[in-house]
Amino acid sequence: MLTGTASAVQGPNSKQEVLAAAGSDTTQDISAAILANANGASWNTDPDNYVNIAPVLTDPFTVPGDQFCAAKTYGPGGIAVPNGSTAGKDALKASANNGDGCIDIARSSSRRGANDPATFEYYGFARDGVSWSAKATGAGAGVTLSLGQLRDIYRGTITNWSQVGGANAPIELYLPQTGSGTLSFFTGTVLGFDPATIPGLTVNRFQEHDATSIDPAKEANAIAPFSTAQWIAQGNGVVADKRDGFVVGTLTGAGSDGAPVSGTAGNYVPAFADGFLGARVVFHVVDTRTPSYGQAVNAIGFDADGPSPLCAGDLAGTLSQFGFKPLPADDDGITCTKS
Repeated sequence: MLTGTASAVQGPNSKQEVLAAAGSDTTQDISAAILANANGASWNTDPDNYVNIAPVLTDPFTVPGDQFCAAKTYGPGGIAVPNGSTAGKDALKASANNGDGCIDIARSSSRRGANDPATFEYYGFARDGVSWSAKATGAGAGVTLSLGQLRDIYRGTITNWSQVGGANAPIELYLPQTGSGTLSFFTGTVLGFDPATIPGLTVNRFQEHDATSIDPAKEANAIAPFSTAQWIAQGNGVVADKRDGFVVGTLTGAGSDGAPVSGTAGNYVPAFADGFLGARVVFHVVDTRTPSYGQAVNAIGFDADGPSPLCAGDLAGTLSQFGFKPLPADDDGITCTKS
């Protein structure tokens, strides 16, 4: 039986490996904390070096080399950084195809895709919520939207905040960057369509969960999807605050009619129900072909020998601090799902 032991699934293999993770913006910060925990864990005696590559870099970032992959520099002047779930999974697949071990873990806020190889393993480790957001001092301040109203806004049939109880101002539509897992979830599940395919409709783009990337001339009238986990982590001060005065809005008629976040600054917690349409499981993805596959699972997964500390529930407090809802343990004490 699998047990909830805090031990890693495999013992050390006498190789000092470097394991790089890349992809989702939504989970970049919690993954950094999870991998930092692995770097300092008592079971990591080789030691292996777990490295988290941010999806947006303003300075060059070098991942050290090991026996499988030479050192790689990402960002300005270097390799284009994988920005978003799709880009992270593409980088993982390319690395597995090459057998080079340059990317070992993909961060993903979206489920398995049609183009994923059968060798991908998805380890779901927490639950996030996605809702709409608007500027707290803007035209949409204090507004509650129904699911139907949100969809009509993104269809372009509701075009002014005054039509939903806000100020008399045109609504500026925003969606995350192409390749974002939040983008695919918001358009595919919450909306059920992609506004960018509607002829004549103007859709602006921003870096997901970063309201500072919204055009200052449009932000007072903007509407944009936001991860509640990212909003909470930023509001709790555990990561850089890029909310820029945006607040996550209440979405009724979507399985959870209350505000998706509760609490006060420094102590925010997720308040959406698990049945909320905007609720989603977030994942780490590995490929069984990569040379450091077993060491990747040590940090973020589980197998027949047992769970990683993450999947044994040992990091539940860390997940909550970063705004995620830990997944319940199964009968064997495993708090991750594998697909």
